[in-house]
Amino acid sequence: MVYALPVGRRPLANQDEARFALLAREAVESHHWLLPRVRGVIYLNKPPLYFWTVALLAKPFGVVNDVTAPLASVLAALVTLLAVIALGGRLWGGTVGLAGALVLATAPFFYFMSHQVFSDMMMTAWLAWALYFLLTARGAPAPLPRLAGFYLCVAGALATKGPAALMGLGAALAIVLVEDGWRRGLRWLRLPMGLAILALASLPWLLPYLLQTERSYVGGVVVGHYGDWYFRQKAGARLESLQENLVRFLPWTLFLPTAVWWWWRDRDPLRRPLVVWTVVIAVAVSFSAEQRARYFLPVLPPLSLLIAELLARAPVEPSGRGRRVLLVSFAGAALVAVVAAGVLLRTGPGDMFMPPPGWARGVTATLLAVGSAAALGMLAFRRSGTAAMVVLALALGGILIVVGWTYPARYAERSNIRSRSRNCRAWRICRRGWRRRRPETWS
Repeated sequence: MVYALPVGRRPLANQDEARFALLAREAVESHHWLLPRVRGVIYLNKPPLYFWTVALLAKPFGVVNDVTAPLASVLAALVTLLAVIALGGRLWGGTVGLAGALVLATAPFFYFMSHQVFSDMMMTAWLAWALYFLLTARGAPAPLPRLAGFYLCVAGALATKGPAALMGLGAALAIVLVEDGWRRGLRWLRLPMGLAILALASLPWLLPYLLQTERSYVGGVVVGHYGDWYFRQKAGARLESLQENLVRFLPWTLFLPTAVWWWWRDRDPLRRPLVVWTVVIAVAVSFSAEQRARYFLPVLPPLSLLIAELLARAPVEPSGRGRRVLLVSFAGAALVAVVAAGVLLRTGPGDMFMPPPGWARGVTATLLAVGSAAALGMLAFRRSGTAAMVVLALALGGILIVVGWTYPARYAERSNIRSRSRNCRAWRICRRGWRRRRPETWS
């Protein structure tokens, strides 16, 4: 319900969102399923699975519009949360799994992407479940079925976003190299079987892309589009993007320094593959020459689980040092939140995502200050990192409800798509009438 608050009230103002919605509309209305088209022009830059999903979810309603187009992303966000719950439950128990889902669900950037019409959230869901099958296969007596599930999930991500999904395969190779060594790891990973699964699962969409004659898929798309997008010259240092992306994980980013300390102190073998996967995906995304904030989405599920494991397990360490270090982190987060609340109350209207002055601004500032202080108190007096995390997550959830309720109207007002559309339509009608009256004035 919280994630669906902006659906239907927020116009698809971004050109990529509009394009994805039009691709789904072409499938529903003109039955262009195998070869996606926009206004009759073939579009091969993305595989079709996301467009198919948008179209299938919109089909019962009979139209692809601002209401039906975001449903695929909302569903993918919920599926991603389920993957975090499942993986955390398998590794450290249900408490860590639920804590990881709360961290991810209340990360503001993940929330804002959950209702936008982009394929990135669906690829994130596929890769989150690929990670689940890979890590649970490592502890299974018969890993083959779970490895098949891993490769099928990578194939699903490949059919959603294209070659970017192969970073999941690269992360899996890094995990087996660190854990088992090169030769033994490759044998365990069953790479020939996996490549065969990827190839067979990709045939339904890849074969039509390769056989069509309107545009070269390998030269024009794979090499010319994907290759240039990733490997072209970049103005700044590539790893600077990693810092910018970590800022988008606030406020949970504030716990990363403590997490690094905890991972170094507590060498849990269950955590090591998760850390390797997270680092490989984060570096692979950050090395792209062309950056979009949404490219960082696949890093957030494993990162949320690592933060949740810290918050749930560090405070119960027998020496008590984990709780003391975590108290410093929560105190720092509370200080940042109080300062942010004060700045928020003194700031003017701000951008479209900032709650407007009045009750929305007051509720947001109160939740920031009171929620962070209450979380610190929970850890100090109840000695429970999980309880502190739940309190902070509930405060963030309340803020997301306020923002999700208020920002779509400002977004629609600033985008003003419908008004411009009405003006363009009126101009076309006026021009047709003028042509009928004065045809000699038109060349």
